[in-house]
Amino acid sequence: MPDLDFQPRRPGLLVFCLLLAGGLLAADVVMEERERRERLDDLSGQVAQAKRRLEKRLDAERRRRPENVFSPEETAALRQAYAAIGVEWERLFGTIDAAVSEDVALVAIRPSISGKSVQISGEARNLGAALAFVEALRREPLSQVVLVSHQLKQTDPQRPYVFEIAAAWLPAS
Repeated sequence: MPDLDFQPRRPGLLVFCLLLAGGLLAADVVMEERERRERLDDLSGQVAQAKRRLEKRLDAERRRRPENVFSPEETAALRQAYAAIGVEWERLFGTIDAAVSEDVALVAIRPSISGKSVQISGEARNLGAALAFVEALRREPLSQVVLVSHQLKQTDPQRPYVFEIAAAWLPAS
């Protein structure tokens, strides 16, 4: 007959050592997790503080910028003046000057950078000289040159023709 043992066996020393080691490891994991969370909170605070400092510096820099010193109207005027500086005025005026003959006198040249057009007022000894001037203007950087108006000036003893010319202007970019 088999030998029956009704008394439970006592756990050995190995089981207690393993249980103790597992408990210590679990406690270590819990403590390490707590330290990591604290470190994460510290780093999050430092990041938030760095962001606030960066925003303050950027705001201070924005306030020091020159475009914030001027009103919007002044800024627009400055931009327009800056655009006018970059235009090849010599090319435009050289073309007009080359077209002028001794029978034509210019009264006004009104270029428009934004409209890319130019208005030319002048006087010519006769209508043929005014028309020849219009033809001579039909080259780069001008295009679509049109004689808008012409009139014989009756009050002047030399009786010149007063004319107005409009042209599209192609500023170099």
